[in-house]
Amino acid sequence: MSWIQENRFAAGLGGITLVAAGGLIFWAVSGSSKYNKAKEDYAAAVTAVDSMEGGKLYPNDANLKAKKAAVEDYDKGVQAMQKAFDAYRTPTPANVEPDAFNEALRKAKDTAAAAFEASKTELPPEFFLGFEKYTTSPVKREATGILSFEMEALSQLAANLAEAAPTKLLNIYRESLPEEDGKAFDAKGKSFRTLPIEISFNGNEDSVRKFLSSLDDSGKHYFLVRSMRISNEKAKAPTAADGNFKAEEADGGAAPAAGGAAADPFGGAGGFVLPGEEPAAPAADPAAATPAAPAAAAGGDGVILQQVLGSEKINAFFRIDIVQFLPDSASAGGKQPSKEAASNK
Repeated sequence: MSWIQENRFAAGLGGITLVAAGGLIFWAVSGSSKYNKAKEDYAAAVTAVDSMEGGKLYPNDANLKAKKAAVEDYDKGVQAMQKAFDAYRTPTPANVEPDAFNEALRKAKDTAAAAFEASKTELPPEFFLGFEKYTTSPVKREATGILSFEMEALSQLAANLAEAAPTKLLNIYRESLPEEDGKAFDAKGKSFRTLPIEISFNGNEDSVRKFLSSLDDSGKHYFLVRSMRISNEKAKAPTAADGNFKAEEADGGAAPAAGGAAADPFGGAGGFVLPGEEPAAPAADPAAATPAAPAAAAGGDGVILQQVLGSEKINAFFRIDIVQFLPDSASAGGKQPSKEAASNK
């Protein structure tokens, strides 16, 4: 007898292994060839696209007219966009003496504080429109121009927020500008600059919506929301106790008279007589003696919604860029001109 006949299991297992190994090798080789072909096709397509993008149009009248029309359309689009932002393209105010800037800052702070007081918004103890550092240290004269621009924008933001009537203003933070450290802002090659600020407050959803809407209604300053975070004031879900229920709503209204519909286990749907029983005398209608108060319309005072949502507030955080669009001379010359510099020319 041969070895294969004596060891059929081992021989069968070996044969199956050889066939499977051969199949895997064939699949790997064919897959590799397909990958190489796809890679070559992709490289050829990229080369063709690059050559077409870098190639010149055939010099005939039709292509010349089409290119001129495309350039004119592009130029019109750019000019229209520039015109739309002309209202925000204001030069930096002239630098002033530190005392004059501090006086203007104090007036802006008092105006904002009065607006928040009128809307019953609680302010932080050291509120100074984000310029708290200048309550204890003097401002550099060369920084007063751009700081005046930023102060005007912050004053408008504060007025918008006061109109939204949040419960509490938590903080206003602004990043330090290069001019505050004695450095000049390099405007070369730039068409705008950003003045980042952060505002956080506590209020209801309506105050957040109103403040967001106000950012798009500015006629002089351009605000760009970089990021925002909204969180519930309470970590736990609200309960019925958090709702602002009226006394009669919380008590369920006037208690029904004894023996009335509330005493009936069937909720007033009884009154049937079993065989062999005498019908009971009809009970006096308490509604006839005392007129019932009119029932409140379903959801009239938002009771159901209050029970679901409660009366909790939300904490809102906004990181906003005050965008200043620079004049063309600033991006070409490298230094941002101010009204003071323009008047000296």
